[in-house]
Amino acid sequence: MSDSEKKKQKNTEGVQEPVLTRYDLKVKRRQEQKKKEEREKKIATAVGVLVLIGLICLVLSFPIRSWLTVHGTYVIVDGEKVPRVEFDYNYYTALNNYVSVNGYLLSLMGLNLEGDLSTQMYSETLSWKDYFDELAVNNLKSSIAVKRDMEAAGFTYDESEEYEHFVESLRQAAQAEGHSFEEHVKEFYGPYATMKRVEDDIRGDLRISAYLDSVAESNAPSDEDIQTYYEENRDDYDCVDYHMITVNAELPTEPTELADPVEETEGTDSEDAQETYEPSQAEIDAAMLIAKKEADSLLDTVGSEGEAYTNVQLTSVSYTILEWLSDSGRKKGDTTVLENTAAHCYYVLSFDDRYVDPTVSANVRVIVTEDDNGQEILDEWKAGEATEESFAALADKYNDGLLMDVEAGLLEGVDPRLLEDEVSSWLTDGARKSGDTSVIASPSAAVTYIFYYISAGEPVWKVDIRDTLINNFKSDYVTALTENMTVQDPHHNLRYLEVEAQQESAAAESSSGEDGSQGSGDGSGEDASEGSGDGSGEDAAQESDNASGEGTSDSSAE
Repeated sequence: MSDSEKKKQKNTEGVQEPVLTRYDLKVKRRQEQKKKEEREKKIATAVGVLVLIGLICLVLSFPIRSWLTVHGTYVIVDGEKVPRVEFDYNYYTALNNYVSVNGYLLSLMGLNLEGDLSTQMYSETLSWKDYFDELAVNNLKSSIAVKRDMEAAGFTYDESEEYEHFVESLRQAAQAEGHSFEEHVKEFYGPYATMKRVEDDIRGDLRISAYLDSVAESNAPSDEDIQTYYEENRDDYDCVDYHMITVNAELPTEPTELADPVEETEGTDSEDAQETYEPSQAEIDAAMLIAKKEADSLLDTVGSEGEAYTNVQLTSVSYTILEWLSDSGRKKGDTTVLENTAAHCYYVLSFDDRYVDPTVSANVRVIVTEDDNGQEILDEWKAGEATEESFAALADKYNDGLLMDVEAGLLEGVDPRLLEDEVSSWLTDGARKSGDTSVIASPSAAVTYIFYYISAGEPVWKVDIRDTLINNFKSDYVTALTENMTVQDPHHNLRYLEVEAQQESAAAESSSGEDGSQGSGDGSGEDASEGSGDGSGEDAAQESDNASGEGTSDSSAE
């Protein structure tokens, strides 16, 4: 059968194939394109749904992530998990306390509180952030240890009123600085802090403080303890009387024959020519020699003609003359001439007396008001019962805001030396008696004081030593409680711990190498580990305070 016949047979037995025109091809392409677009639309819809689900999950995770950041474990102190907000509370407390004590020195220390503390170096190995991290951990150790001891002792304390006063003082401070209360709390305790979140920490600190006061009170220093401490530290509490004449060397204001040779230079700047002349060392020595002769000639008359200095605390005496004046063998009538090379002068001194500071403290009640109503308040008291009890009631009435934490305005052991002259003079007046009152305005503080005098207290030096011994007791007590406490940093938030570990490792390796070399020479086979460092890694700074406070502010609802 021929090909043509076969083709005819196939066409007659099967379905006839359609002939595709250009139009048919165009329609077919459109159909395929439509199917492709539908497939892509379905895929896009599916992807969109997945993305939407992802976004929903992300949004829903914000509160979860915020909760984990605030309440998740930041560090572990002696087995107790400490969340970020609690660490921040301690970090910022440490920072704020440090600034309040050393604020005037911060610029000299190179500390810029507005900058990143992790990039500003406190020492060769630690940044300022590391330093405050360490203070925060120290404070956490103390809080946890004392809390455990307090609970074991069954100590209870109602801090509610004290806490309310504290919160009110924060509100007033925020108002004074023009901040919202919420902003002020974050500024004081870290970006994640709210009053609700830090309430337990504040209340806990108030209870701990009361407990430590209670323990210290039961271990109060005796008069014998105070006297012993005084004898060992007399220079911190004694005063001296002396006479002094200062003889200044007359340094030349222009070159003399003893001046250093000067090389001639062309075009001398007119400003340079007008600069203050700096004498040569030879000129200074010559002037000092003349001053010394004059000073020596005044030794016999300095006691009668020198300027009298009385009741001067040794702690405030110039270093140049301190050693001579504080010499335990110094006696009345001793004289000397001391040189001050930096100031180019000589001091002619005559010693008169040395004694413990006689200043007596005062026990008073005080009302402080910012309004011009001091006399009105005192008149209100006089119009009533005019007793100490009625004055105490008025103190509680009018002291809100300024002395709200001082119950009934009672201040005991007040050091008059630390007060303004008018207040100090009134308190130390020999004629002062119990029940005396006074209204004293303070222009510098923009307040008015209303005083009720109760009685003279102990000598200031005794009050100071008693406070020192009590604080030392508290410090030693807490140190003993925290001595073996451990710190774990599972998330590597505390760089100072890594630095300590590296230093301990380096010290151990150095010690091991030294011991090995010492033990290898004699062949004795003795243990070469003797003399190695203890690697204790004790906390370098014992100031209390707190938390790291880095990261962004969390404004989500609690």
